[in-house]
Amino acid sequence: MNEMLQQFDTGIVHLGCEEVPFQNIPLPESLKTRLQEDVKEGMTVRLMNEPTHERCVVTRKNEELKAMKLMAYHAKADGSETKFEINQESDGSQRMIDLLPAFLELSAKISKKVYVIDEIDRSLHTLLTRRLIEIYLANCSTKTRSQLLLTSHDVLLMDQKLLRRDEMWVTERDATGASKLFSFSEYKDVRYDKDIRKSYLQGRLGGIPRILLGDALISRSTTEEGED
Repeated sequence: MNEMLQQFDTGIVHLGCEEVPFQNIPLPESLKTRLQEDVKEGMTVRLMNEPTHERCVVTRKNEELKAMKLMAYHAKADGSETKFEINQESDGSQRMIDLLPAFLELSAKISKKVYVIDEIDRSLHTLLTRRLIEIYLANCSTKTRSQLLLTSHDVLLMDQKLLRRDEMWVTERDATGASKLFSFSEYKDVRYDKDIRKSYLQGRLGGIPRILLGDALISRSTTEEGED
């Protein structure tokens, strides 16, 4: 993760940990009890406290649960380092820290994992999201058995140089409110060299919002100007 975070221009030099007493971790007591029961010797579990967005690692060593709080280290102008808690990082950096373990595991040669990631592009620049997907695909072969299912609103990922037509699906809601999935491979006129984004944004492939045009904002703006 340290190597990847530097490649993705997060500003983080490396990650580190600070040991904290297990009982001091801000988690519900029921979850702490479950960790006591389920975490075996040598096992490691990554956790995030939702209200504070603190990340920690829990492991069992010598039959005792150990807790480490994840920290991010940045370089200072004088060459030294300063540390921040993960919840002090930008949303994009936090998102990258959460996603990287999944992609590292997916890219392992013996991986048989299936990951489902909703809104993979949340808080990430398009180029960063694309690079994550490229790294995963570069490690895929006829022998690999990992699989990545993701959703995204980033139309710049809708690129036939990145994904095949049968790997790209859109959802469209019908008049009853039910959503259906359609694969781009179902459209016979979509050539392999076609700019699929343009056709999609023009509404030719479905799955775009039905925006109702109205003058509500115009009327409100005119009223406010009249009041001024």
